[in-house]
Amino acid sequence: MDVLILLMNSFADSSFARLFTEMNAWAIALFVLGIILCAVEMFVPGFGICGISGIILVIAGIVVRMVCGGDVYMLLYMVLIALVLFVIMFVVASTLIRKSKLGKTAIFNVGTAVPEDITEGTRDYSRLVNKTGVTTTVLRPSGKVDFDGEVFDVVARDGFIEAGASVKVLEVEGQKITVIKI
Repeated sequence: MDVLILLMNSFADSSFARLFTEMNAWAIALFVLGIILCAVEMFVPGFGICGISGIILVIAGIVVRMVCGGDVYMLLYMVLIALVLFVIMFVVASTLIRKSKLGKTAIFNVGTAVPEDITEGTRDYSRLVNKTGVTTTVLRPSGKVDFDGEVFDVVARDGFIEAGASVKVLEVEGQKITVIKI
């Protein structure tokens, strides 16, 4: 029983206990308001006025507490408390954003601007491999070739090919169609 009383008395005299028992109203107000502004910043897009102001207020709350009779341990405790609160707010905010309707709003929508299905830019030209056609322009080394009435932009593997020449598709890599003169 005496050990318990001794532990309680030593805790009451510790920096951690005095951090909260001797804190004045200004330090509490600045610290809490700073944490609230940082939480608001997580949900409000923009320049970051709330976040910057929140961080400044948290630092001001810590400074006010230190000026009013704090020690190094109190400084460390307050910084750790602020960091733990920021991490908890970040985890909660990211979970809320992912799992709620808020995550489906335009603010947090991270989809692409182009459709995700096949578009003109992602056409498959592999069907042209080994097909023959006629150049409609001079290939220096790029130009146009007519394959059965359909004109495509191509690149000549060996450089210059005159207009009206017969060519064969050698390979296709994405949008690049490489031809050789027959």
